[in-house]
Amino acid sequence: RKYDLDGSGTIDKHELKTALTSFGFRLSDQFYDLVIRKFDRTGRGTVAFDDFIQACISIQTLTNAFRQFDRYQIGQITIGYEDFLTLVFELKGNLYLPQIAKRTNQKQ
Repeated sequence: RKYDLDGSGTIDKHELKTALTSFGFRLSDQFYDLVIRKFDRTGRGTVAFDDFIQACISIQTLTNAFRQFDRYQIGQITIGYEDFLTLVFELKGNLYLPQIAKRTNQKQ
């Protein structure tokens, strides 16, 4: 819980940026906003600690997949359609989508 700087029990955008920067990621403010929107179950602009862990796992999983295709380590890839589909299907089980859980709970 080292990255919950204010002790609130949740991770806000500033705390997310601090954590991911300490992990070696250099990302845009727009990307941090996207991560918050994607993993925020409450609509408060924060992420529960467990969801923060899942966000980090998802980002690392996607980064590892990206690096497999970034043959020249330039931060850009060219990927064919079948390679893209293969990548998505292989990663599907490793990505966490809190919106699925939210929709499932709403149906009950």
